[in-house]
Amino acid sequence: MESIAAEFGLDWQKLWAHPQNAGLREQRQDPNVLMPGDSVFVPERELRLTDCATDQLHRFERDSTLSKLVVFLKEFDQPRPDEPYTLTVNGTIMTGATDSNGKLEARIPSQARRGRLLVGKPEVQEEYILELGHIDPIHEASGIEGRLRNLGFESLGEFQKKQHLEATGEPDETTLTRLQGEYGC
Repeated sequence: MESIAAEFGLDWQKLWAHPQNAGLREQRQDPNVLMPGDSVFVPERELRLTDCATDQLHRFERDSTLSKLVVFLKEFDQPRPDEPYTLTVNGTIMTGATDSNGKLEARIPSQARRGRLLVGKPEVQEEYILELGHIDPIHEASGIEGRLRNLGFESLGEFQKKQHLEATGEPDETTLTRLQGEYGC
């Protein structure tokens, strides 16, 4: 929803909460996870009028069109703290280090679709291409597969075993809740 709202110059929360998107909210529940073919009602932008003195200079700022990207770096299920990184999104280069939990947090353009993440010291850097905005809902087979792949699991049964669940390979509600929690959405 953030990228759609940004494209039309709207606030994503107002767009998501619009009464004509009630069916979509009921179907998807997560505004960050939509499917191709989902229908989003986009209202006309409302003009905002402000009274101002004509003999003075005024400054107006548009709400940010940035989204928050959060990535957790782990190795063998352990956080990678203080790991240097270089993140490139839409030509903007951001550098830093992960926090004590292996978390990298950055503000990126809402409409960004790809990013490049270099992790580690220059002589031993790992490269990751980030596909932004490309995860399907948790109740779709493609959404389950995408989350498992991004978390480094080859099967749902492997994930269930790691989570100390019965390794049936079936996407029951407990498994999906755990998978969604582990993935973050």
